[in-house]
Amino acid sequence: MDFGKGPTLIEACPCLRDDTERIERILDVVERNSVIEGLPPLREQERDRIRELLRTTAARSAPSRGE
Repeated sequence: MDFGKGPTLIEACPCLRDDTERIERILDVVERNSVIEGLPPLREQERDRIRELLRTTAARSAPSRGE
């Protein structure tokens, strides 16, 4: 699909530019959606594992974002 030449989501939303804030927002949505689906809330060790995976992904993609 071609979504055009507009800004990426990170470029358009200042709150998503900060890796820590973006990761916390992702964790919040993951947990809320999981609970809605009937799963238990995330344990802290699960949150930590997901945080680390997201930090690793953000670090790998940082050069492509021009940072």
